[in-house]
Amino acid sequence: MTKKLFFIVALFFPLALFASEFKFEEGEHFSLIKTDKSEKPQVTEFFSYYCPHCYNFEMIAQRLSKELPADTFVKSHVNFLRGIEPKTQSLLSTAYLIAKQAGKANEASDAIFSFIHRNRGSFSTIDDVRRLFVLNDVMTEEKFKQLSGNMAIAAQEQYMVEQQDRFSELNALTGVPTFIVNDIYRIELTSIKSYDELKALVEYLLKK
Repeated sequence: MTKKLFFIVALFFPLALFASEFKFEEGEHFSLIKTDKSEKPQVTEFFSYYCPHCYNFEMIAQRLSKELPADTFVKSHVNFLRGIEPKTQSLLSTAYLIAKQAGKANEASDAIFSFIHRNRGSFSTIDDVRRLFVLNDVMTEEKFKQLSGNMAIAAQEQYMVEQQDRFSELNALTGVPTFIVNDIYRIELTSIKSYDELKALVEYLLKK
């Protein structure tokens, strides 16, 4: 079991009862990013559907998203994984945004992750995504066609690329999953020993 996978499994087994027991240090639990702070509290998870660690982490990410204040947690799909065409990776960024627009982001993520990592499936066109969504009752074919033609989706996908490039240039985004809080703090995931500790650190940084 790799160190990162061991960490992911360990997060399901809290080690402490009270968040106040945790003590966090810059350089150990989080790193400071030299850029402007976000205008509002925000946690961004940079991830890829093709990343096995992101697949294993998805249940944790979804739980964290539900337990934080509304609209605080944002997922941003990247297209820089080696061995996979950026165009194909961007296709799944679009897929996520279509599902998010329909209020089905978690259902879509579950279907895509499972298709890639359990069924060894692959995607070539947007029609492949449409068929997967319809087959898994994520949305109807009519709803998918309606949303896939929305110009706002293309703009949001471009914003994901811009954010990916921005934090990569700042040396804050070197792999996935990566969690960045308020645009200025990167969580050092390998220092975290439990879900409670992760949540406490996120809440601490949101208020910092």
